[in-house]
Amino acid sequence: MIHVDISLNEEGHITDVVMDGHADFAEHGQDIVCAGASAVVFGSVNAIMGLTSERPDIDYSDDGGYFHVRSVDTKNEQAQLILQAMLVSLQTIKDEYSDFIKLNLK
Repeated sequence: MIHVDISLNEEGHITDVVMDGHADFAEHGQDIVCAGASAVVFGSVNAIMGLTSERPDIDYSDDGGYFHVRSVDTKNEQAQLILQAMLVSLQTIKDEYSDFIKLNLK
């Protein structure tokens, strides 16, 4: 199962995103849940770096089972909008495939 922990500050801005695990929906290379969640998170981080001045800290594992992004300025409205869009997209995947992905807002 994929676990996504999203940390929010007092104002509701996203400060930290950790995606960990594998969906195990299908065989490696055929897993649409894993591919969808990965595309949303990687695409969002790429959009932040390509469309804003932000350069977040990123940690990841080579096997694709771990991704951590942090240090996005909570006052950067563009970056926060991208992160909020990421959250909406992950929620949509979770709504359809709740046995394979969990979201935890903290």
